[in-house]
Amino acid sequence: MSLAIINGDIFGRKEKEIYIEGNRIKKVGQIESLISKNTVVIDAEEKTVIPGFFDSHTHFADMGINRENDVSECKSIEDVLKKIEKKKLNVVHGWDESLFREKRYILKKDLDIFDFPVIAFRVCGHLATLNSAAIEVIDLKELDPKFYVLEKGIFKEDTLSKISKIYPKTIENYVRGIKNATELAYSLGVTSIVDTVTPTIFRAYERIENDGKLGIRAHLYMKAKYINNIMNSGLSRIGSEKLKFNGVKIFTDGSLGAKTAALSFNYKGTDQNGILIYKDEELMELIKKIDKNELQAMIHCIGDRAIEQVLDCLENIPRKMRHKIEHVEITNEKIRERIRKLKIPCSLQPNFLKWSENMYVERLGDKAVLNNRYKKMIEKGIKMGFGSDCMPFSPLFGIKCAVNDPYGESISIEDAIKFYTVGSAYLAYRENDLGSIEKGKLADIVVLSENIFSEIEKIKVEKTIFDGKIVL
Repeated sequence: MSLAIINGDIFGRKEKEIYIEGNRIKKVGQIESLISKNTVVIDAEEKTVIPGFFDSHTHFADMGINRENDVSECKSIEDVLKKIEKKKLNVVHGWDESLFREKRYILKKDLDIFDFPVIAFRVCGHLATLNSAAIEVIDLKELDPKFYVLEKGIFKEDTLSKISKIYPKTIENYVRGIKNATELAYSLGVTSIVDTVTPTIFRAYERIENDGKLGIRAHLYMKAKYINNIMNSGLSRIGSEKLKFNGVKIFTDGSLGAKTAALSFNYKGTDQNGILIYKDEELMELIKKIDKNELQAMIHCIGDRAIEQVLDCLENIPRKMRHKIEHVEITNEKIRERIRKLKIPCSLQPNFLKWSENMYVERLGDKAVLNNRYKKMIEKGIKMGFGSDCMPFSPLFGIKCAVNDPYGESISIEDAIKFYTVGSAYLAYRENDLGSIEKGKLADIVVLSENIFSEIEKIKVEKTIFDGKIVL
């Protein structure tokens, strides 16, 4: 099968045409002689044509399942309660108190109107609220008391993985979730993702790929708690064009929303400054083990104290692999210079800028200006890629945030698109196959509804091509 795009404003190119044969780009520009009666021709009508978006940080499989019980659009606690009541939901995901009229967390007393167990996960995934019926089901002896406040029903961080076992998800659940998420991805122009997985999610991806039905390029990182499973199974950086196992996900702190991201200063109005999950020597040994096995470490670090800890470790480890750090939200000049000097690539979430004038200010006060300083990182020449963390899963929303920074640090739309394409491809060792429109690269391409220099709010995804096939 062959496919041609003509009259396109091709991102990063002067040419106007692309010829695709099979699942790869055969030629860019001067393609007239290659077009036959069997070629499918798309007239882009001078609209912008870009590489397929590569989301460098998702919870893709979980997102696909959680769409069925998502409350991220709710504007009040009452709205959340109504949705739980209407569908008799035991688990909901995605509430964000910064959107609520009440401007507070959901509490146990709110959920105690239900006589059945209810677990309500905050949008960050680092905090959940349980009602009394749910608390009765869990074994509190298994949980670290420093991570929950029983009278409020609030549970954080490591307690959540144990709580989630109340309603375990099967391989079949995740197969359905991945397929649901893939449909959403096409509508948003996303053709490649990074997903953090458990062994169950990993097997779900394998099953779909083995059936020849995987419709996304998935780059998987197993959670560090499964490090012994990884080493014992001999998993290495292997895979197909669509499915790759890349490495290990490490959490070194929590989130700003849950007040568990590790800061060098206290959260506004509190005596808390977050948590470091590992001692220095523990983190060092874990990264060494990952590097020795030629896997890539994907290291979550949000607060400046956590980022400094990670940089201290990476500075003192001989590295074979291109380890990357995730989020990197609270930085200063010293931290950014260290990242540059150590040549550490960063996966960043521009959609988090939506919280700059509410949640960040509420958590950080006048220190909120330290958050997500992309322009300063660009000036340092730091390698960067963009992802969403599924908050929300939408590259165009993230790009809109990046080019409209409320603190006067907006970046160009060209840079924003690069970070959501070739930048993210680099982070996952896929820059030779993905991220730009060039001869020989995989044919994952998006046609936008407008030229990129139009008003950003108007731009939508008009057509998505994945693996040389039109999927939207």
